[in-house]
Amino acid sequence: MTYKSLKKGFTLIELLVVIAIIAILIGLLLPAVQKVRDAAARLQCTNNLKQIGLAMMNYESTYNRFPAGYLDNMTLNPVVSSLQSPVPNPDPIIGWGWGALILPYLEQETLYKSININSINMNNTSAAAAAFRKTVIKGFLCPSDDTGSNTFTISGTGGNFELAKCSYAGVNGQEELADIDCAVGSGMFLRGRGVSIAEVTDGLSNTLFVGERSSKSKPATLPGVCTWVGALPGGDLDGESAALYILGHTGEPADPHTPNSPTPHAEDFTSKHSGGVNFLFGDGSVRFITDSIDGQTWVKLGTRQGGEVPGDY
Repeated sequence: MTYKSLKKGFTLIELLVVIAIIAILIGLLLPAVQKVRDAAARLQCTNNLKQIGLAMMNYESTYNRFPAGYLDNMTLNPVVSSLQSPVPNPDPIIGWGWGALILPYLEQETLYKSININSINMNNTSAAAAAFRKTVIKGFLCPSDDTGSNTFTISGTGGNFELAKCSYAGVNGQEELADIDCAVGSGMFLRGRGVSIAEVTDGLSNTLFVGERSSKSKPATLPGVCTWVGALPGGDLDGESAALYILGHTGEPADPHTPNSPTPHAEDFTSKHSGGVNFLFGDGSVRFITDSIDGQTWVKLGTRQGGEVPGDY
């Protein structure tokens, strides 16, 4: 007996139906995958800020103050200070910021020791300083703000400088950084000195410390770990305060700068998370501040001793 094998394939209609079903399944799956990725990125960002918070607390335990927003030549060298005082806005002065100061408490003591941060000469043109500025640390980067490059270049009176990216900025207060001397900001991170717990009369749990600064803002990225503050007149940002690369503000009561504004200023807080930004508070907690936060509540959280009652958020 002879058997004849028969081959049967898909008809065109059946094939189109299968393709349509697969397309529908992919359409349903992709948003779910994206949500999982967003949630993972937000969680990692939260963990980054928690580690920064622990480092801040350990720094405070050692020095009885939180780290300065940044140290500069005027802070460390009395001769320079006497020659240049009074200065309405001495921010475009060489210096290192809060991200550099807490490195020993983030298991980065070797990197910290590679330069002499406390030198009155503040020589950040050396080869060691150049290498330091370009060193990228994962704990200072939010995964959601990966733009494919972890360094960027700024131009100033001293030339071009390559800087490591960072996703976080400290709160100097409410005021525009270009309009004030950052030594007298109303927030937690000031030029030249650290703030003690006793000075935070609004309460640590009601005071913003460090929040997200994404490439949605100008400048696109922030060298928070290599917090180099250079003289920029005629260079980047038309000579605005160099401190905006490491510090931020909330805006003032008459002009709140709430998170993720459609037209963010250089020193605003932004993220690529959906609906808000992660923020480290003075008590070490990390909270998600939504874009819809009341403007007055937001600016009240930006001060350390404003005496305000922030309200719910």
